Amino acid sequence: MKILFISSGYNGIYDHFEAWIVQELSKKHEVRYFQNKNGLRSLQLLTTTFMPEAAITMVGFKLPVSMVQWLKANKIKTAIWFTEDPYFMDQTAELSRHYDFVFTIDTAALDFYRNNGHTHAYHLPLATEPDIFMPKEMVEKLKSDLCIVGYPYPDRVQSIQFLLQNTPYIIRVVGNWKKPLYYYQHNPKLIINEGWVKPSIAADFYNCAKITLNTHRPFNLKHNQNRLGIKGKSINNRTFDVAACEAFQLIEFKEDLPNHFVEDEEIAVFRSNDELLKKIDYYLQNDSERQSMAAKARNRVLKDHTFEKRLDKLIHIISNSTI
Repeated sequence: MKILFISSGYNGIYDHFEAWIVQELSKKHEVRYFQNKNGLRSLQLLTTTFMPEAAITMVGFKLPVSMVQWLKANKIKTAIWFTEDPYFMDQTAELSRHYDFVFTIDTAALDFYRNNGHTHAYHLPLATEPDIFMPKEMVEKLKSDLCIVGYPYPDRVQSIQFLLQNTPYIIRVVGNWKKPLYYYQHNPKLIINEGWVKPSIAADFYNCAKITLNTHRPFNLKHNQNRLGIKGKSINNRTFDVAACEAFQLIEFKEDLPNHFVEDEEIAVFRSNDELLKKIDYYLQNDSERQSMAAKARNRVLKDHTFEKRLDKLIHIISNSTI
């Protein structure tokens, strides 16, 4: 298939997502990459010479609708992967109407798109890139009992505070944590690695933690754009990344989790602070169970949850659907 992949216009993790996606698509299809900042005229020139069958983009907030309309007018199938759902539904609710195909990482958002008449809306979670997220030897200076990598949402900050107050374990946090944990910065049980880290470094931290904690972004943060109040049901892509490293994780329960992993066999789950404490204590005392579960999680990810698998599904849907 001839595919035009259009950049989201976002940096950071999206630089990596898009590189992995183009890399995987290029193994089986003819692909051209287009920076949306180059404008409509450049898009027209490229599509006239390349003549793609489909155009795919992520997020969509920075891609002018005029470009999407031009692609559709020229009989090119348009697809968008909403990878920030449901936190920006104020925008995606309207934006979804302009695309032939909508793929969303969240099943609650999927229900919304379908209930609002989109006939080609599908659930497509993000995935992992196993060339980056893989088992590695533990590095002494990166070791921890508990580790959390990510943005310090209020719920996450509260969880770390709770664990510092109620456990004896060494906790490592990776991200912009200095300000929200200012009053704990001298706590001997806390290690702060300040700042965003690229995926390969995140993988190092996962591999060097006995337990990686995985919680989800709250649906009602004040800087979300989700006036509809849609509460996410799906797990985050970190779930797949940690599992691909064959690292053990304790994940906050989400309704969609059983569609991806078998609870307490492939992945450990908590639903409350009390359960979190009990499972941390239990698994830190049972190395073999941690290692066995982590190995099963990695096997599941390699079988079902790589970018290769996701993109095979996406292309199958687009190529076999009539618009």
